Amino acid sequence: MSQFQIFSDGAADIPIKVANDNGIKVIPFYVSLDGQHYQKEMTELSLDVYYKEFVENHLFPKTSLPSVQDYIDAFAPAIESGKDIICFNITSTLSGSHQSANTAGEILKEKFPSAKIFIIDSLLATGAQEFLVIEAAKMQRNGLSIDEVKVNCEKLRQSARIMFMVGGLEHLQKGGRIGKVGAAAGGILKIKPLIELKDGEISLAGITRSRKGGMKKLAEITKSYFEKTGEKVEDFLFTVGETNTPEEITVFQNELKLAMPTIVFEKDFLIGATISAHTGPGTLGVCFMKKYDRL
Repeated sequence: MSQFQIFSDGAADIPIKVANDNGIKVIPFYVSLDGQHYQKEMTELSLDVYYKEFVENHLFPKTSLPSVQDYIDAFAPAIESGKDIICFNITSTLSGSHQSANTAGEILKEKFPSAKIFIIDSLLATGAQEFLVIEAAKMQRNGLSIDEVKVNCEKLRQSARIMFMVGGLEHLQKGGRIGKVGAAAGGILKIKPLIELKDGEISLAGITRSRKGGMKKLAEITKSYFEKTGEKVEDFLFTVGETNTPEEITVFQNELKLAMPTIVFEKDFLIGATISAHTGPGTLGVCFMKKYDRL
């Protein structure tokens, strides 16, 4: 196996066991439930506790990115042991995590000039970012060099998309993702936006007034990606994620299957605190990315 260590920030929502099984080290974000005390997501604040407060007690959590020192503390042991490193971060349009990792890499490069330190802006988040990191681990197991992994991942991220809907606009407004006027108008009209993340940018993909209608529209938008690009559905990884509506997963998967009969799903997942703190309860979406061996 090539001697390099794979890292990801916590925005990829990689379960601890999956990260351990794939030899991936995760640098978590910090989450605060009271606006004052911050804890590391998953390692200090479990998702069970987080969601109980988030959903049941209607809190508006705050998040904070990993510091430069957090990245140095994570990277240094690997480099000191003779390994190169590659780190994947949430899209830089949504967080400064990538910049923190970059700064840490530059500091360590001065001390270890022969080490390869690749800091990758995934242009993604949550389940799509996880796909990118897991595919990197597959490449490593298959003997690809760190340089080959970097090149392949920079291609793969261009194929990835996240299509999702939110339960309301309050959390997007609190997090500065939508203005007060837009949030108020949406509340009055009972409009739920359909959102797409592509090439690192968030854009409005449509609107809906019902959950069922939103699922159908998301399936149609996803199908249109393959119609426009000419890509094959079978060449892609798919997963469905949610915040607090697990009962909708099968319903949404069925809508996606109706639109794209050859679709195959990886295990569904619970969206972590880093993303859900901004999107709010009722978030449901599909993440997809091309398989590395289909490039």
